[in-house]
Formats: sequence, structure tokens, C-alpha cells
Amino acid sequence: MRFRTILISFIALNVLLSFRIYSDSAAGSDSARISSYTLEGLKRTHPEVVTPFLDPFVGKPYTPATEEAMLQSLRSLGLFHRITFLPQPDGSGQIRLRVQLEEKWTLIPIPLGGATSGGNLYGGLLLFESNLFGWNKKFYGGAFWGNNGLQGMFGYIDPRFLGTSQSLILRFGIGTEIVASRTVEGSLLRRFEKTKLDAGGDLTFPLGKGFGIGVGVQFREHQLEDDYDSRLNPPDNVRFAGPAFTFRYQDLFFGPVLVYGILSSLRYERAFDLQGTDFYDSFTLQAQGYLPIWGEHRMGLRVQGFKGLGVPPILENRVSGRFLKTIGDDVFSNTILMGQLIFEGIPIHFRWGAPTFVLYYESGVFRDESPTPENPYYLAHGPGAGFRIYLSKVAIPAFGFDVTYSVSTRQVYGFVNVGFQM
Repeated sequence: MRFRTILISFIALNVLLSFRIYSDSAAGSDSARISSYTLEGLKRTHPEVVTPFLDPFVGKPYTPATEEAMLQSLRSLGLFHRITFLPQPDGSGQIRLRVQLEEKWTLIPIPLGGATSGGNLYGGLLLFESNLFGWNKKFYGGAFWGNNGLQGMFGYIDPRFLGTSQSLILRFGIGTEIVASRTVEGSLLRRFEKTKLDAGGDLTFPLGKGFGIGVGVQFREHQLEDDYDSRLNPPDNVRFAGPAFTFRYQDLFFGPVLVYGILSSLRYERAFDLQGTDFYDSFTLQAQGYLPIWGEHRMGLRVQGFKGLGVPPILENRVSGRFLKTIGDDVFSNTILMGQLIFEGIPIHFRWGAPTFVLYYESGVFRDESPTPENPYYLAHGPGAGFRIYLSKVAIPAFGFDVTYSVSTRQVYGFVNVGFQM
């Protein structure tokens, strides 16, 4: 499986899903135009955060299409629970618009937790500020503990870095992890405990029409915690750093609960060994597209891919959870490509939010890392079901549960997630 396979999949997905879910209708020449607007209800958010998203509509005819476009612009900020437009005549035949805004909770303590049928358990707490100092900056920090280690994470997201259209993301993680790498049949390949430090950042530049390109840097230091018996194949310690480049495309429509449209990225990383002359390359593809069906329900396609070239064993990628759910928790691979066809529906709305039910079928190919496999590539596929709970004033799903049946292994796998990691 080569990089070109991932690249072709990325291009094909964007071509097949390049639709406009909602198109603006032509405005009639007799529609009253927006002469001005006022903002009401802001308690923490600075008006300067909102005005760049509404100023382009001043002077345009006030039509249902214009109102929907303004609604989408404000929903894209992720700051408001309710958005109401109240048009009023200004005495000159134009419209003076009152924009009433109800903010979401901004400083949110988020419990972290989860469990899998493979025996992995974890829990912890994350503090998430979605509107830092009222300027739409985002910060998160916290830690969680499990039966495979203790980890802490911190991050900062600035959608308009230094008041420009560029976005900045900084991330930092530290912790310990007990790693048990197994074959598909369950044979132990490698077991060790490591300490790890991962840090990096990305600056993304918009290219127009939903496209963007990101330039970043990464640093990874992973070291064995203790000496291990050579029969357990302990890996070498590593310290790598290098550049990263990401190509993105986004065309989204924000519903009251669910999001529709296309979100995709293709990322390339090259990391250089700071303790030697080695290096490795990795390519990561993430793409998803959702169509609205029957009101607020949606049907979508998700594609994820990863290809590592020369990745050290201590940095191997876990297949389960991050990529495939129809495979065991301890399988590792540096070559993964999977797709998932998914349906998500909202049976009922409540004042506090809404539950959704999920049905999906997934299929994926990864490389079996056994020492002498007859066929190194392994197919995993099967159906799955689950549900999510979304809170109306919080942009992050609060709880989720999935259960899958693997046609390949003839086993049932379960996943429970609480909070930020959904």
C-alpha cells in the first residue's frame, strides 16, 4: 500500500462529495437592504469577534438566503447557543437588524473516561475554555489515568491569529504508557513501558473556496521506562523533530445539533533523528462528508488512512479506536486505510440537548506486523451501532457508546467514551 493509494482516495472523496448542501437563491431587486445591525446579549464575547462575520452582509438584500448565510457564519464560531435576527424598518426603506445572541458555556470542566472490550480503562478531567478572555481563543488542559498509563495534555487554538485569517494550533502532551503489541491472532510481539513527550504546532493559511494549507513543526521523545527482557523485543529510545505540511478542504453547514458537508485533510510529516542520522516519513488522511436526510438526520462517509515509512517501533500506531473498531485493542500497524458508511439520526430534542443513534458499516486494511506473515495485509470489516448525547450549550459530545461485530474475527467489540475524546 503506497502513498499514492491514500492520495487517490483523498482526491476521489473530495470529487465525489463536492456538493453544495444549501445554495443561496437569487435575491430579488425589490428586497429591502440591510443598512445596519446591532448586537444584543453579548456578556463575555467582544463585539470585534462577531463583526467580521456580519459586516459583509451590510448593504445586501434581506432575504431568507441572506439570513441563512448570516446564521451559518455565526454558527461557525461555535460560541452561541441561540441566534435570532429581528429586522426592523429604519424609515428609509431599508432594514435595521437586531441580532440577539445567547452565548454557550465557555469554561467547561469535561470528565474523560472510556472502556473497551479489550480491557483498556481510563478516566480523568479536562478543563476546556472555548472563548478565552472573550476573544474566541480556545485552551484545554488536563490529565487522565488508565490501566495502561498516565497522560497529560495541553493545547491552544487561535482561529484568527494576530487578527488575521490564519489559524494557529499549539499542542503538548506528556505521560507514561504501557504498550503491548500483538498480532491479529493474539500472539505477543512486543511489550514495554515508556515515557513520552509530544509537542508541535501548525499555522494554517486559507487559499479561498474552502481550501487551506498548514505549515507546522513537531517534536517527539519516547523512552523506555525500565529495562526489559530481550525476549519481549523492547524498542530503542528515540528523539525526533521535523516539519509537517497539511492540505485542507472544508465546506460545512451547521445544523442545530449536527454538522453537514465536507471536512478533509492530507498531512505529511518528516521527522529527523536528533540522536543520529535516521529519519521517517508519515502520511495521514482524514476525510468525511455528510448529507442531510429526513430533516436533521444525516448519512455520511468517513475515510482515514495512515502510511509510515521507517517509523521506529516505539512510535507504532494503534489500529483500534483511532482507526478501526472491528479489530482488537492491541494490534499495531504503520499502514492503515479504512472507510466507514454511517447514518446518524435524532429521535427527539430536549431543552438540554439531543441524543442521536448511529448505524455504520466499516471496512479497513492494515499491515500485519508479524515477523513472517504469509500475507502482510489484513482485512477487517463489519457492522456497528451506537449512540451519542449532545448538550445544547456545549459544542462537544458529552457521551458515546459503540458496539461492533467483526466479520473477520467473529468477535464483538465495545467502546465507551466520555467527554473530549469523542
